[in-house]
Amino acid sequence: MAEGVTEIWLSSEDTGAYGIDRGSSLSELLRRLTQELEGSDVMMRVGMTNPPYMLAQLDAIAAALRHPNVFSFLHVPVQSGADPVLTAMNREYTRAEFLQVADSLLEAVPDMIFATDIICGFPGETDQDFEDT
Repeated sequence: MAEGVTEIWLSSEDTGAYGIDRGSSLSELLRRLTQELEGSDVMMRVGMTNPPYMLAQLDAIAAALRHPNVFSFLHVPVQSGADPVLTAMNREYTRAEFLQVADSLLEAVPDMIFATDIICGFPGETDQDFEDT
């Protein structure tokens, strides 16, 4: 920050998985980083994360996203709103788990921007699967 940094972007293939291999977590990283950013003009953006890694951390992630130095933005891909399609895609979450993440964060973080991805026309997707999405 002393060198003029104005933004920090935490980005990876799945930011929510941070620390699993080290006995830590994204919520712990965010807690430590927001302490360091306190009182500065530096903003932090949290990158994409999948629902399974968010479920156990929702309260802590929401707290971080409410911090004045953290953009109230998160990208959580749904891919499909139909469980059979999610299973065929080898996703490790259900529609209900995605909705739990989305609903919890949108309720806990006022004015949050919640981005997602949807894949249409996945092999085997039915018209009902499409409508469910």
